[in-house]
Amino acid sequence: MTYPAQKTSPSPGGSPWRLPQLQHRVAVPLVTVLLVATVGRLLVVSPEITHGETALLEGLVQYRNAPFDALAMAIHVVFSNAGIVLIIATITGWLAVFRRRPLDATAFLITSLTGWAAIGLVKVAAERPRPSLPAGEQLLHLEGATSFPSGHTGGALAIVLALMLVNFRSSQRNRILWFGLAAVALVGASRIYAAAHYPLDVLVSIPVAWAGVMIGGSLANALVPALAYGFGWSQADATVPAPQNTRVTSGATGSTAASSWSETVTAERNRPAFDLDESEEDRAA
Repeated sequence: MTYPAQKTSPSPGGSPWRLPQLQHRVAVPLVTVLLVATVGRLLVVSPEITHGETALLEGLVQYRNAPFDALAMAIHVVFSNAGIVLIIATITGWLAVFRRRPLDATAFLITSLTGWAAIGLVKVAAERPRPSLPAGEQLLHLEGATSFPSGHTGGALAIVLALMLVNFRSSQRNRILWFGLAAVALVGASRIYAAAHYPLDVLVSIPVAWAGVMIGGSLANALVPALAYGFGWSQADATVPAPQNTRVTSGATGSTAASSWSETVTAERNRPAFDLDESEEDRAA
């Protein structure tokens, strides 16, 4: 009896698809997020630090002018929750439809969302109130315990890092990174200028977003090959190996055939479903 071979991988050419990831891909990001959340809770019970940051925000009021105010308000809208969702959806669609890179599009979606989600988790854990300036000095009137860390800055950084990861092998990688970091710096500065966040809120959003993106990269390396193989996605510059084929021929009989079949099934269960470092081959029992 012969079992038919499984279908081939959806993309026969190119190099194996994979995002760069940390060696300790769970421990390092998790410790980073926990440390930052702890710092946020300590800031809540440290009024002297908050008073110092508030004094800095009040000192920036004298530099306000109409063009800077308009820029800060525009950034506030563009990188709001709805704005970030729209940016992520637009880039994902652009990669999938116009660039014909469904694997990279899915990886970008996963990594950017996990980076942004990490910001939200730390916000909930820290519960630091928004800055409160005297009447007439607050450009944006925001309330609630969602100041730490900055969602606008963290969301922008998550998008930049996710886009850089899916272009890691491209010559555009450095350009994406440096222009993206300049945009993130502008977003962070605008949040301090508008007194929407304390300086530390903006600063700590960087490691939190980075940690979330690193976790997202590991998730993408596990999920994207499975989705690509299951749905038959193809990408010109990448290949996704299929699970190893299993065949049992009619030449073996009795206990020898049963033992060979058992060993083959055991080996197939123990090996990873997708091994990007091995080529496909058929195992004959």
